[in-house]
Formats: sequence, C-alpha cells, structure tokens
Amino acid sequence: MRFLFLVLWGWSLLAWSAEPFTPLRLEPQPLQIRNAGAPDVALLCPRKGPSSVRPLAPPPEPTQIPDEDEVASALQDAPVASGLQPVRPVPAWPSNPARGWRIAVWGDSHMAAAFFSDQLQRKLAPADAPVSSRFIHAGVGHGGVRGLVRKTCLSGEWAREMAYAHADAASAPGPGMTSLVAKRPGATLALDLRDAQGQARHTSLQVLYHGEGAGNTQLAISVDGEAETLVSLDPQVGPGALALQTTAPLSTLKIRVVEGAFRFQGIKLSETPAPATLHMDLFAYPGATAAGWVRSDLSYLASWFTDQSYDLALIAFGTNEGNDPRFNETAYRDTLTRALGQFRQVFPQTQCVLIGPGDRGVRVVKSKAAKTSKKQAAQSKRSAKATSSAKLLKYAHIHAQIGQIQAEVAALHACSAWSMQTAMGGVGSAYPWARKNPPLMAPDLLHFTPAGYRELANIFLADFGLNPP
Repeated sequence: MRFLFLVLWGWSLLAWSAEPFTPLRLEPQPLQIRNAGAPDVALLCPRKGPSSVRPLAPPPEPTQIPDEDEVASALQDAPVASGLQPVRPVPAWPSNPARGWRIAVWGDSHMAAAFFSDQLQRKLAPADAPVSSRFIHAGVGHGGVRGLVRKTCLSGEWAREMAYAHADAASAPGPGMTSLVAKRPGATLALDLRDAQGQARHTSLQVLYHGEGAGNTQLAISVDGEAETLVSLDPQVGPGALALQTTAPLSTLKIRVVEGAFRFQGIKLSETPAPATLHMDLFAYPGATAAGWVRSDLSYLASWFTDQSYDLALIAFGTNEGNDPRFNETAYRDTLTRALGQFRQVFPQTQCVLIGPGDRGVRVVKSKAAKTSKKQAAQSKRSAKATSSAKLLKYAHIHAQIGQIQAEVAALHACSAWSMQTAMGGVGSAYPWARKNPPLMAPDLLHFTPAGYRELANIFLADFGLNPP
C-alpha cells in the first residue's frame, strides 16, 4: 500500500509540473498615516435608507422533520453500501515551532460560518496561546461569513463576484477567489480590525486590489475615524497592494472610492511580533464550489501567496455541487480532478484534506390527518411511504456519491479525504442529528447548528489523530 501511495505521489508531481506557471509580480505601493491610536475606537455603520415595500408573498406551507418510521422505511427501501475509503492519517506535522502551524481553509457556507474552524482553534491551541490570521478575503461583510473581522460596514453600490461564477473574478482572483467591486464612486468599506478581545494590534497591512491600468483610481483612506488621506493607486494592470503603515496600532479602517474603478480583493495583515502557536486563514464563501479552482488564473492567484506557505489546507466543497439539478458524477469527477491539479500547482508541498459534505435531509409537509377521515389519512400515509425513498434520501445519496469521488480523487493528488456525512453516521443521519438535544442539524436539514459544527470538528481531530505540537 505504501508503495502504491509513493507511485501515485510521483505521478501526481509529474502531472502538476506539466503546466508550469509564474506568479505575477506584486509590488506594494507604500502609504504612511499618522494616527493617535485612540483606545476603543468603535465602528459606526451609517443608517440604511427606507427600502421599497414589496407585496407580501403567501406564507409557505408548514413543514416538519419526517417521522422516524418514514426515514427507517426509506433506508430499508434503498440501502446504501458503504464504499468510502478509510481515513488515511495526515503525515506528521512539520516541526517549526518558530512560526507555529499554518492552516488554510477553502470551502462553502459550512466553513464560512467559522464554527468548525473556531473549534479546531480551541482544540489545537492552548487557551492563552496566540492565534493569528494573515488574510481577510473579499467575502467580508456577506451574510453567513463570520470570524474574519469584528464588524464590517458597506455603503454605496458594491457587487460581489466569485471566481466559480464570474469571468472577471476568475481572471483576477483574490486570495479567497472572491472580489468586492465598487460600481461607482462614493462606495465605502469600513472594517473593525481589532482582535477578539477588542485590542488594536496592527500598525501595518496591505489593501489588496486589482489594478485596472487606467491610472485614475483614487481612494480616501481613514484610520480610526480621523481625517481622510487621498491616494492615487499605481497605474498598473494586475494584482496590486496598498501597503499602509501607521504610527500607532489601528482599530478601524475606512476605504472610500473617490474616482475610477476599484476591485477590492481583501486585506493582508502583517505578521505579529510574537510567533503564533496556530495561524489560520479562512477563505470560505457561501455558495462556493470547487470550480473556483478550475476557472481561476493561477499566475494571478499565486501572486498573493509568494511569501505565505501552509502546512495544511482544508478543501471543503460539494454541498452546492450536489444541489445542482444537473449533477452528474462523471462531470463532477472531472471538475474535482482539475481543481486539485490547480491547487497542487499553487501549493505543491502543502498537505491537504478534502472535506466532503454532510448528510442532508428533506422536510415534509405537516400531516393533516387530524382534519381528515381515517381512510384519507391511511391513503396519505401510503402515498408518503411510496415516495419516501426517492424524496427523503435524494440529497443524502448524492452526497454519498460526492464523498466517494472525493476519496478517490484525493488519493491521486496525495491528499486525504474526510466525509462529514460518514462522520455523522452515513446516509439518513441528518434526521437523528436534527432530533438530538440540543439539535446538531439546523432546521433546513442542510446546515448544522454551532453545536453540530463543533461536534464535527471534534470527530475530524479524533479521526486524524491531530494533537497540539
């Protein structure tokens, strides 16, 4: 088995080097701002104007979690043989106490919620040990994205573009393969960059953006609510960075577009003076798929990471692919294979784990048997049973297929694979997880509660035998 693994490893290295690329050159533009460093600077978001009133839609028909006997019947009608490969442990962590462990997470809404990664941090780093992040990607401020900054304010006209769905975002991908685009001057982005304890720590950072080459983009930068500093961005095409240096640790940063086009790609924070025990960058975004890795320009994407290496990357996609009514196993396998090949070109030495989607259930219309005759109730029950196999386990079966494909493709690219669905107990496990007290599944039977994400993180750590250094 070990010989086979080495053969696959060597084959993968040859495949990754078949299409070499060179990261685009990134030369940060310096900007110095003198700030007073006032303590406890709060970020106040402007009030939103009144929204237009839309006519009320009719309330949806009430639904509920299917009865246990319905789920049991569905499982009996359509048993699933477990074909998932056993977990292959991640090799020993590189020993580098001078900088601590470095982990990157790319994924969809499951990872964007940050409850999973928060639990990893709690388990992998002592309570009093520093945990740092280097990147804040352009998904900041979007609903369902948390754990990046304390607070975000957006005003004016902005649009979000993702590499998996937008050609412009794919040709100029940010580190999270997400861009925040100002549609016209006056658009403002403000961030509270203090740590979890409310302390300002950074005196330097880089504002990452895409240079349009027009040479007329002008921004107004404000730190801690003080006077704005006007700056014209370098007239270059490609990845750009505005290297901000302050005289005192900054709490809040405000960026206002004065003139020209501005495609915000994120924030790159400076390394902290004291080495962190754990360093974790979260690049997840709701709705994202592995196609972002396929469509992104690698030379552009790699330019953000020339000075940033990772010990481990968690790649957690599959839920949104499985939700596509056109889902096809062959097409998904091809996309995932290409995505991992792209990832390996940017991070050839990084250990990686593919995280498959969790189990997914389907809510059913609440029974109205109490208002019908016994005969009607019996007919309704027989009808529900006839469709239960196809309906109640539809997405669960698709997720099982995705998990199997991920395990097979991961092995060909020297990655490990781990399935949230398998960790939960397999096909149909969403229903008992939803009935637990406290519930581990969210009411939509697709996402998890904070407790559910923490439980999955604990199982993940136990399965891989990951322990603090």
